[in-house]
Amino acid sequence: MHALTRRLFTPLVAAVLGLTSVSALSFDGYSQFYKRGTILDTLVDTDGTQALVAAVLVVDESGVLDFSLADLLDNRRAEVVLLAPSNAAFEKLLGLDPGFLNGLSVQEVKDALPSLLPDGVTAGDVADILLKHAALPRKANRFTASEDALLKMGKIEVADGSTFPVSIGGSGVQVNYETTIVKADIVARNGIIHYLDTVIVDGLL
Repeated sequence: MHALTRRLFTPLVAAVLGLTSVSALSFDGYSQFYKRGTILDTLVDTDGTQALVAAVLVVDESGVLDFSLADLLDNRRAEVVLLAPSNAAFEKLLGLDPGFLNGLSVQEVKDALPSLLPDGVTAGDVADILLKHAALPRKANRFTASEDALLKMGKIEVADGSTFPVSIGGSGVQVNYETTIVKADIVARNGIIHYLDTVIVDGLL
């Protein structure tokens, strides 16, 4: 785990997980909002994100981070923007045949993941990759973290301190010029999800 990432992100996560009161959120339909599941609930209930959930669990069990990614994504007091790579994105990254992960459970992907990773890639490397897909802005709600808002800002700063450009590409809104948002603005109880067609590696692999 990079020391810079730990210094930038761990205190912020600790503050989020240690909150004793729920932040006020400016969502329309306040009561309907509180019936939503968390980001983790949404990922678990969504077919096509098993690899992402499995990666989160592998990192948590490895202990390479000073906090639990699963707890953060499941914390109802958090305000998270998650750039969520699909199963297809992980298949592309790992050199798997398209559809290889289809029909597998989270547990099956988790059990297989160590053998699917390229030689020399550790749980710490997976953690570094996942931290390029999460952000904890002051207000991670649909007004400040929607696809339109990110495009207007032209950037997103992620957990490891990197800032990625957000722009229009040939296939839609892109993050870091290489990753397309294929499904945007999935609002959860504790933030918002944008699904990606490519895993952001940015020099890590």
